[in-house]
Amino acid sequence: MNDVDGAVVLISGAASGIGRATALKLASQGASLGLLDLAPAALDSVAHEVEALGGHALTIIADVSVDEQVRMAVSATVDRFGALAGVVCAAGIAIKGKVAEITEDDWHRTLAVNLTGTFLMARHAIPSLVAHPGSSFVAVSSDTGIRGSAGYAAYCASKHAVVGLIRCLALDHGPDGVRSNVVCPTFVDTPMADQLLKDAGRYDRAFYESRVPLGRFARPEEVASAICHLLSAEASYANGLVYVLDGGTTAGTFG
Repeated sequence: MNDVDGAVVLISGAASGIGRATALKLASQGASLGLLDLAPAALDSVAHEVEALGGHALTIIADVSVDEQVRMAVSATVDRFGALAGVVCAAGIAIKGKVAEITEDDWHRTLAVNLTGTFLMARHAIPSLVAHPGSSFVAVSSDTGIRGSAGYAAYCASKHAVVGLIRCLALDHGPDGVRSNVVCPTFVDTPMADQLLKDAGRYDRAFYESRVPLGRFARPEEVASAICHLLSAEASYANGLVYVLDGGTTAGTFG
C-alpha cells in the first residue's frame, strides 16, 4: 500500500479491540474501509467514528468462517471502493480448554474462526490484492502462536497455524506483489483479553502484567500502529515477517 489516503482496506473483527483501533488509525489517514464483524451495533459505532475522522466506511455483517459470507464481503468492499490495497484479519475467539477437556465443538469453532477465517479472507482477497501493486495482507496471531499456552489448546493451535499460513501466503503470492505478514501480540487491553482473565478463574490483572518486562498490557493502538506500518510502503520489503509485539514476554526468563 503506497499511499494510505484513499487506500481500500478490508478489516475483519472491526467492531472492537485491535480491529477497531486499526480502522480508526487508517481512517485518520483518509482510508476507505470495509468493516467486517458479527456485532451490528458496535460495527455501526465504529463506522461513525471512521467517518468522523475523515475515512469512508462500509459495514458488513459476516462470519469469517463461512466461505460465501467472506466472498460477499470482499466483493462488496471492492464494488464500493475499488481494488483492495490491504487486508487485516483481526477476528478471533479464545475458548478455554486443555487437550483432554476441550469439546470437539469448541475445538472446531476456534479453528473455524481463527484459522479458516484467515484462510478464507486470503483466498477471496488475493485476486484483488494482486491487482493493486504494493498491496499487503496482515493477520493477527498471538504470542501463543510461537509458544505454548496452558489451558488453551485450541486457541494456541489455531494461532500457530495462522503463523504457518501467513508464511505460505508470503511465499505463494510474494511473486505476485502481495506482501503477507503476521503480528503476534501478548495480552492487549481489549474485551477479549478481559474475558480471558475472567475465564482463567483468576481476575488478577496486576499478576499478569507483572509477567511482562514492560509491566503492562499492550494498548490496541500500539498493535494498530504495527499493523499500519506493515500495510504501508515503509514496510515494502517486509514479507513473511512474524512481528512479535509482546513487551519482551517471549525474550526469555524474567523475574
